[in-house]
Amino acid sequence: MKKLILINAIIWATIVLVGAYLFKENENWKYLFGTILVAFSIVNGLMINQMRKDKKECAVFK
Repeated sequence: MKKLILINAIIWATIVLVGAYLFKENENWKYLFGTILVAFSIVNGLMINQMRKDKKECAVFK
C-alpha cells in the first residue's frame, strides 16, 4: 500500500505541474485548481477507506 501512496503522490504532483504550465495565462485556472482539489479529495478518501478495510481484514485473520 505504501507504493500505491507514493505513486499516487507522484501522479498528483505531475497533474498539478502540468496544469500550472498549461493554464499559466488562462483565466480559467481557478476551475482547474478546484477540479484538481475535488478529484484529489475523492481519490484520497477512497484510498483511506481501502486502507481501513485492509487493516480490519488483517486483524480478523490473525
